[in-house]
Amino acid sequence: MTVLCILPALAPAENQPVRSSGSHAARTQLTCVTTKLQLGEVAVGQTSHKPISITNNGGTPLTVLSATSIGTDFSVNGLDLPLTLAAGETFTFEITFAPERSGPAQESISIAAGAPEETLRIQLAGTGKVTGQLQVTPTAIDFGDASVGSARTQKGQLIANGSSVTVSSATISGEDFRLGGLSLPVTIPAGHSVPFTVTFVPRDNRSAAAILSFSSDAQNSRTEQAATVRMVGAAQHEVQLSWKASTSKHIVGYNVYRGNRSGGPYKKINDALDLNTRFTDSTVNAGKKYYYVATAVNSKKRESHHSKQIQVVIP
Repeated sequence: MTVLCILPALAPAENQPVRSSGSHAARTQLTCVTTKLQLGEVAVGQTSHKPISITNNGGTPLTVLSATSIGTDFSVNGLDLPLTLAAGETFTFEITFAPERSGPAQESISIAAGAPEETLRIQLAGTGKVTGQLQVTPTAIDFGDASVGSARTQKGQLIANGSSVTVSSATISGEDFRLGGLSLPVTIPAGHSVPFTVTFVPRDNRSAAAILSFSSDAQNSRTEQAATVRMVGAAQHEVQLSWKASTSKHIVGYNVYRGNRSGGPYKKINDALDLNTRFTDSTVNAGKKYYYVATAVNSKKRESHHSKQIQVVIP
């Protein structure tokens, strides 16, 4: 909204006729339509802007020389001085309200012009208010060790400090994480909290991380509060096998077999003949039980009977 002002600076009392002893009546050139400009409620630390216009209401050019603000909460923007207004010309600029404290604020801005000399005074009013702060606790959630497919859930809280805070939306990065326990939007009274949950369901053994962000009308909403969710990948287990070399002649290598039940059936797990008497199985899963046997292979590709079976339990 643009406010077009007609404010007599040095003029007779309002609603009184202008009188002159000469042949020309005295006339105010720099005009504004209101003596008071209200900029409403603004949060401390934020700003509000409202346009306002001044007009040269005379018949000759008028030069605006200065614009002085009394106080620190209000300021003039977009008024480059000196500014010459032609007869009948209007110029629009902005009044900015940036409250430094809570409560009512009242100041004034004086705009001075020369030839003829005039002063236009605009009364400014607004109210600074303190908005709430949004706190997320804990700031970091550690899921620790997790195995593939097993869900883990941690709890958190949103806390409103200073005044009530309305949380409008929430986002969480990472496909393995889910936010729950919140129905948005939600308004949290000052000094109160609302709970939420974060659930992690790992799909593989890789470590994962996510950022949980909340958008709100809090004073710190421009820098969203975030909870970092970190998961340490499931422990990587491996089974290291070794055996005594075969005493048979012409042995060229060994095969390793694994089964899920004692006595088999077994499945060969080495891709090529093992030339040594050691093998590492890194394809095991936590909490499982495995059974291993080995065989020897000679130069004629004949394979021996299974060795004695061993049992391994993965933590």
